[in-house]
Amino acid sequence: MKRTITSEQIAAALKQEELGIPLEDVLRQAGVSEQTFLDWKKRYSALPGFPRDLQCLHEENSKLKQIVAELALENARLKDLLDDK
Repeated sequence: MKRTITSEQIAAALKQEELGIPLEDVLRQAGVSEQTFLDWKKRYSALPGFPRDLQCLHEENSKLKQIVAELALENARLKDLLDDK
């Protein structure tokens, strides 16, 4: 069974390894294989602002989801008004 690992967990694991914590400890704590960790390192170490940029994207995504929800609700209200007429 595949479990979802958040970007914050990936960033934390990469930071721990960067700080000198033994790789075995980082892998055990993250609950991932060495190959998965090396894939993360290869993919995300090239992105200097990875955790911060990702957090900004999450915040923007939340705001956009809120806007979509409000517009969908307004759209439903308008449809109800038109159906009543």
